[in-house]
Amino acid sequence: MKKEARESRKHPRYTKIIQMDCRIEHFPEDLTGDKAKLKEGDNFRATTINVSETGMLINYDFLLPERTLLKMSVNDKTFGDKKISFFARVTWTKRNAYKIFGRFAAGLHLEKADKDDIARLVEHFS
Repeated sequence: MKKEARESRKHPRYTKIIQMDCRIEHFPEDLTGDKAKLKEGDNFRATTINVSETGMLINYDFLLPERTLLKMSVNDKTFGDKKISFFARVTWTKRNAYKIFGRFAAGLHLEKADKDDIARLVEHFS
């Protein structure tokens, strides 16, 4: 008989795909790279895979170093006229085997966000 699977995380993850607008706010101080495809202030698109109250998983097309600070904005009309924006830091990255939603995946930790905006985001996903 199988045991019931339990969520081991403090905050449960909710799966849903939403397009995000992202801007690179700041790279880690100890990393410099003239060959990087994106620079501070550049914008790119990402797709959410899941979200929780403290973090999210995204897929995207450009490799970003861990500890990179991003400004994320939801560009989905289901949230209404009020734009949801927040800051998140890259905690890990990996190359995807298939590039359906993007070449890379990244785990993000939400750093600066309006609590009501995060609640709306989590409610939308759950």
